[in-house]
Amino acid sequence: MANPIAPDYGQQFLFPISFDEWVSRDHPVRFLREMVDQLDLGQLGFAMPQATEGRPPYAPSLLLKIWLYGYLHGIRSTRQIERACREQIALIWLSGMLAPDHNSLWRFWRDNKKQIGALFNKSISLAMEAGLVGVVVQALDGTKIKAASSSQTGWSKEYMQKLLVALEEEIKKAEEQIEEEGPGGEGPRYKLPEKLEDKQALREVVKSGLAKLEQDGRQHYHPGEPQAHRMKCEGTKPFGYNAQAVVDAGGIVVAAAVVTEETDRHQLVTMVEQAKVNLGSQGEKVVTVADGGYGTGEQVAQAEEKKLNVLVRPCGTAKPDDRYDSSHFRYDAAPKTLACPEGQMLEFAREAQQKGQTVQVYKCYKFDCPVRAHCTKDKKGRKSVEVWSHTPAVQAMRDRLKQPHEEALLKKRSQIVERHFGHIKEHDRFRRWTVRGLANVQAQWALINLTINLRALYKNWLTKRPTCSGGPNPSKTAQSGSLRRRTRRHVLERCCRRKLWH
Repeated sequence: MANPIAPDYGQQFLFPISFDEWVSRDHPVRFLREMVDQLDLGQLGFAMPQATEGRPPYAPSLLLKIWLYGYLHGIRSTRQIERACREQIALIWLSGMLAPDHNSLWRFWRDNKKQIGALFNKSISLAMEAGLVGVVVQALDGTKIKAASSSQTGWSKEYMQKLLVALEEEIKKAEEQIEEEGPGGEGPRYKLPEKLEDKQALREVVKSGLAKLEQDGRQHYHPGEPQAHRMKCEGTKPFGYNAQAVVDAGGIVVAAAVVTEETDRHQLVTMVEQAKVNLGSQGEKVVTVADGGYGTGEQVAQAEEKKLNVLVRPCGTAKPDDRYDSSHFRYDAAPKTLACPEGQMLEFAREAQQKGQTVQVYKCYKFDCPVRAHCTKDKKGRKSVEVWSHTPAVQAMRDRLKQPHEEALLKKRSQIVERHFGHIKEHDRFRRWTVRGLANVQAQWALINLTINLRALYKNWLTKRPTCSGGPNPSKTAQSGSLRRRTRRHVLERCCRRKLWH
């Protein structure tokens, strides 16, 4: 009868165990080490510290490997990463048994926030070289992510106005008391706020916050994170940021940014241009699809003017059964005529100013129209239909979407980009920023999307790297996944035995 397998804690070894054998040959840390070692971090702009006295600093390549490992495994706290450097075998192997403290890790983050964005762009170049970017269709979308600051500690505009009045009264009373007491007086003192003992400083904070709200047209302000806005997120409206991403059909993120606007109404052209710059000459023919939140008339017109190949359903597009909606009226820019769905021409009435733009107003004077009851409920007929400067571009976009293959491309949007956000929020459990301020949030979003690209590059690395025996890896089409894993394991075991006995 065989004894059950149990650990022998007194086991002795004739030869020291090779630490390299503790990490499998296809482990992601081997890919991370190989990739970072091939990068010229100085050329990418990373800070290269030098020390003439005291303890030498940690190498930037080491700290970068540790940060990338942490984000690949959902570890984003500097203290948790520091603990992982002592407890996780793969990270111990990657760091060479070095365990940088959390302060060193944070200083690296602080000094290289912008360079992380450059590294994200580098991952796009590597993905293009590996043939992972299809450059056919890409999808744009945004997602709201909660700010690190608590929503309960935020201020409303009404509260700030009342607080400012109360502070003014308290400061005035304190000044009057000081004047009455004169120098050396010992009268009773008013108790200052617990968090801000200086009322003058608190008053300046409130004034600055009110000015910011007035400038942005907002109703809420957070003193600990002034750049965060309240926006709809997961059924509530906490303080947060709007994270944008352009994702290729193959899953590679080709552009990423964070904005403070609650909507996506002004992000279409900016994000498409960023993706075009990152892809270079290969981005000329790619089609970018986006949802209706990006389809404002101004953005559609700008995209047409800059010759950006985008597909987006314009805002205000009525359903097909609403035949007499203004979006179904045809405008001809050359003769400046407007025709209703029945083919009747509307007459130009006047020009008006709306939202800083000149708008042409057309009216229908055909009182005996047989469908007038369906077109308008006004007894005098349809009063006006407005034609904006962007109407021709919006009309052209609607005509383009009537083509079946263009409509099919637009429907691919959710399959491409929403899966990307779902992976980040569900698989990686990233639902809240761990840093404060727009600059820090932008760097963290670049790092989040960098890890997405690294996972795709890692899979490509697995298929093209040589095995221990020196030959190429078995083809995916020739062997199943389980057979490939057994093959690699058997080759690894033979290599380990050969290394041990020879």
